[in-house]
Amino acid sequence: MTIIRATPALARAQSTWIVGIEPWRGLGYSAAPLGRYLGRMAREREVWIAQSAKETRRGAPPLGLVVVQDGFLLGSFVSLLAVRPDAAGQGVGRALMEHVAARVFTKRLWLFVSCDAANGRALSFYRKLGFQRVGRLPDLVKPKRVEVLLRKGR
Repeated sequence: MTIIRATPALARAQSTWIVGIEPWRGLGYSAAPLGRYLGRMAREREVWIAQSAKETRRGAPPLGLVVVQDGFLLGSFVSLLAVRPDAAGQGVGRALMEHVAARVFTKRLWLFVSCDAANGRALSFYRKLGFQRVGRLPDLVKPKRVEVLLRKGR
């Protein structure tokens, strides 16, 4: 697997599959606005794509992506992590998060992420990576939904 910095066009193109998976489907995300956000974040050089090394040559779609925002509470914030369903359980999410952590911890103290409190798989995943819960954020993304803020230190 290789991890590359996404171009705006490549980042935008990922919105179509992301909106079809949870939690984005359940939150009512649409491809067009998500695509604009991903393109904007890629212009700021903060979107990373995981690709299968051998499949990249054949033009296969990326396995997953991560969006990072710098300068959040003495750290950086992972605002989106998505892995294609057919690549789930193959270490794609872990590889993307480890890549981000290695970059962030050269200059920042903390790496933050949030996820829906009802998303037990995501919470377990982040805990396995060493993240600890630091707060609850009710109604942040959608009314009557709670986001959990997690943090990992250098």
